[in-house]
Amino acid sequence: MFNSKHFQINGKSQCFFFLIIIIPIFLSAQERSFGTLPLVNNGELIKHQEGNLNDTEEYQHILGIYEKLVQARGDMRYKVPTLYLKDEEGHVASIDYGTFDITLEKKAYDICKKYGDDAIAFLLGHELTHYYEKHAWKSAFAKENSDLKLGKTLRSIDDQVANETEADYLGGFLCYTAGFGLFEKGDEIIRDLYTGYGLSEELPGYPSLNDRVALAKRSATKLKSMVDVFDMANILLATGRYREALAYYNYILNYYQSSEIYNNVGVAAVMSAMELFGPEDLKFKYVTQLDVNFKGSKDIGDGDEISILLNEAIHHFNAAINLDPNYATAYLNKANAYTLLKDFTKAKFYLLEEAKPVAEKSLESNQKILTDIMVLEGIIASETGDNAKGAEKFNEAKNRGSDLGAYNLNVLEGTLDTHSKTTESTFENDNISGTSIDAFFKDLTVNESFVQINDSFTLFQNNPEHEDCRIFLNLEDEEKLYTVVITTSESFTGTTKKGVKLGDNSQKLIDAYGEPNNKIETSNGQFWHYNNKLFLINNDQIQRFTNYETRKLAF
Repeated sequence: MFNSKHFQINGKSQCFFFLIIIIPIFLSAQERSFGTLPLVNNGELIKHQEGNLNDTEEYQHILGIYEKLVQARGDMRYKVPTLYLKDEEGHVASIDYGTFDITLEKKAYDICKKYGDDAIAFLLGHELTHYYEKHAWKSAFAKENSDLKLGKTLRSIDDQVANETEADYLGGFLCYTAGFGLFEKGDEIIRDLYTGYGLSEELPGYPSLNDRVALAKRSATKLKSMVDVFDMANILLATGRYREALAYYNYILNYYQSSEIYNNVGVAAVMSAMELFGPEDLKFKYVTQLDVNFKGSKDIGDGDEISILLNEAIHHFNAAINLDPNYATAYLNKANAYTLLKDFTKAKFYLLEEAKPVAEKSLESNQKILTDIMVLEGIIASETGDNAKGAEKFNEAKNRGSDLGAYNLNVLEGTLDTHSKTTESTFENDNISGTSIDAFFKDLTVNESFVQINDSFTLFQNNPEHEDCRIFLNLEDEEKLYTVVITTSESFTGTTKKGVKLGDNSQKLIDAYGEPNNKIETSNGQFWHYNNKLFLINNDQIQRFTNYETRKLAF
C-alpha cells in the first residue's frame, strides 16, 4: 500500500534543516562588534541627532530577522538581548553585557543592505553568537581579578581571533538554520565597512585589513563545511539512513548546540531504534514513524540495543527542553520514546501534563502538534487495553485531517485495506549540471575536501565545475557503502527527465510523479520524497531537488 508519511524536521535547514517527533555570571559592560576581530573603534563614538531608531520601518525589518535568529537558536535559559537600531557611528554592531543590549548602527545597516537580509542576519548572528558562546567571560574575570597572578595571565592571552572567527562561522550557521542563505561574503562586507567608516587599513591595536579579510575567508570555509554536514544529516534522515544521520547530528553537536539540533539527534535515535523492531511489534503508525513496514526492516533487534537508543533519544529531547521549556515538539517526541519503551505511565504524563499544555500556549502555530498528541494518546490507550478511547482519539485526529489518525483507526478496527493499488515509483537518474549518479560512480573521483564524522563515516565534499549543484559522498567504511548525493542550487535552470523544474508548483510535481512516498516538514517548507529523489517545496514552489543512491563497492 502506498502511504503518505508526515514529519517535522526542525533543522531550519535552509540548510534543509519530523513532526519529527517532532551568564550565570553576569558580565560587566563590554562590547564586541562585527568583524573577525575586536570591535571597530573609529575614534570617539559619534551620536547623531536622531539617536534611537526603534520606531522606524528599518528597525521593524531587522527585528524580524533578529527574532528568527533567536528562535532558531532556541536557547531560552537566559534573557534575550534587546535589539536597538541607532543613528551613531563607531562600532558597527555591538553587544553590551551590562545592559544586555545589541546595537546595530544605521550606517552599517545601510552599507550591508545591498547584500540583502542574509548580510543583516550575518551581522546580528555574529553578535548573538558572542552572547550564547559567552565570549566575554574571560576578559571580565581577568578584570575582576587583575590583582592575582591568574588574572594577569588571562589578560595576557589574546583569544580575540578565536572568538571572532567562531562568531563568524557559528553565527553564519545560526543564520542558515534560521532560514537565511549560506552567506560567504563576510570579507566583502569588511572591506565595505572599512571604506564606509573611513578606516585606514592599519589601525593601532588591530590586525591589518588584509589579515581580517583572510580570517573572514577562513571562517567562510568552516561555515560551508558545517552547512554541508547539516544538509547531509537532513538528507540522510529524510531518506531513512537513520544511523548515519545520528552520527552526522552528533558531529554538529560537538560545535553547535540548539534546541532543534538536539531534537533532530533524538529523532534520529528513535528512528534507529524503530528499525530494530519487527513489523508485528509496531502495528500502529507512531508520530515519528515513516512507515510501519520499513523497506529495510530487520528482525526484532536486541532489547538492550533498542533501549539504549531510545534512552539516548530521551536524553537529547531533555537537552532541547532544557534550552527551551516551551518547545512542544521535544515534549511530544519524548512521550513518543517512552511509548516505544512501553513505559506508558511516563509516556502519558509527558504527553498530557507537559506536551499538551505547552502546545496549547500557542494554539495557532501548534495545531499539527496538537493533532499528533491525539494520535499518540490513542496509541497509548489502545496499547493499555482501552480500545474505545483509542478509537475516539484516532477519530478526532482523523477529523482534523490526520493521515496517521485515519490509518491507526483502520488498524484498530481491522479495516485496513492491504490490497490497495501500490503507486509505482521508478528510479530516475537525472543529469544535473553535467553529471549524474551513474557517471559519478563510474568515475568515483573526489577532491581533498572531507569531514571525518566519526570512525565509521566520512563526508567528501565535491565541488563540481558548475556552481548550480553540490555533490556529497558519504562513505560507511565498515560496510563499504557509498551514498552519493547530487543536489541543485536554487539557481539551477535545468529540468528532471519528467520536465519538472525549479519554480514549478506542487501540483505540477504531483502530475509528473504522483503523490510522494512521504512528506517531511522543514523550516523551509517540505521535503517530498520519491524513491531516489527529494524535492524541497517552499511556498508551494520547488526550491531545489536532490538525487541520491547508495551502492556497495568492493575495493
